[in-house]
Amino acid sequence: MPAPEPASSNAKKFGEFPLSIRIAQRSIVLAILIPIVLIRLRRIPWMKTAILAASCACGAVGILATYYAVIRYPYMGLVDAADGDLFWKYFESKSKLVRVAAVIVCLLIATALIVYPMVDGQITNIDLLVSLYAIAVFCFVVFLMFFYERTDYPTVTTFLRCSMGLGIFLVPLFIPALVIGSIRANTLLDEAILKIEAEKKRSGLPS
Repeated sequence: MPAPEPASSNAKKFGEFPLSIRIAQRSIVLAILIPIVLIRLRRIPWMKTAILAASCACGAVGILATYYAVIRYPYMGLVDAADGDLFWKYFESKSKLVRVAAVIVCLLIATALIVYPMVDGQITNIDLLVSLYAIAVFCFVVFLMFFYERTDYPTVTTFLRCSMGLGIFLVPLFIPALVIGSIRANTLLDEAILKIEAEKKRSGLPS
């Protein structure tokens, strides 16, 4: 699927998007950048802990903001910012080969997490939980590879854009948000259709 183009100049800029969506993307990017930018400072004992804490804190904020945005704004993933949001700049605007490679990497990681606990033949309760978690991630990645279309699944699109695609690895935790967001998206769509039909009746236009 070709990468979507950013919206036209008369569309909203990313800075005008709901605060939760902006916080989600920027927090997750910060969680990744902090340990990369400050890697040379890790030799300082207390600094290593501070870097890890800051990165985890940003990641947690990003996850919570994504959870809220998926439920509150399930359709916002379909709205492309005029200036391009962070997910568009760093992922959707890349070549199809790069995006396919990223999905394949996710698939390999999920597969490894499923198989690894079974190597020694001694499966503990923790191993079973890890395998079940990885199976959920595996199924989601397969869905993205063969069934997903951004316009057909707006809640999933919102989830991917808010989480910068990294939410794929946390998708089992987001199942409640995705279910609620999908129900809310369908409700909003039904309400919009009813509103359009009502306006057509008032104006005497055929339905």
